[in-house]
Amino acid sequence: MSTKTRQPNHGSHLGNAATREWLDENIPPVGPPAGAEQQSHLIRARAYALWERAGKPDGDADRERFWYVAEKEFREAHARG
Repeated sequence: MSTKTRQPNHGSHLGNAATREWLDENIPPVGPPAGAEQQSHLIRARAYALWERAGKPDGDADRERFWYVAEKEFREAHARG
C-alpha cells in the first residue's frame, strides 16, 4: 500500500478544482495555524509535486517559482479556513 498522498492530475492550471481538492485533503482547514515546521513540510511537498508534474526542470528560478506557487496555495487555503 502506498503512503503517497493523492495528487491532482492536471497540467499547469494551478487554480482549478483539482488543486483546491488536493489542498482540502492535505492542509488542515480548521484549528490553530500549522507550526512553522509543519507549514514548511507541506509547502515543500506541494512544491516538489508541482516540480515533478512540470517535468523536473533545472534551475533555481524554476525551483523558486514552484515554492512560491505552493506557498501561495497554502496561504489561500488557510485564509479560507
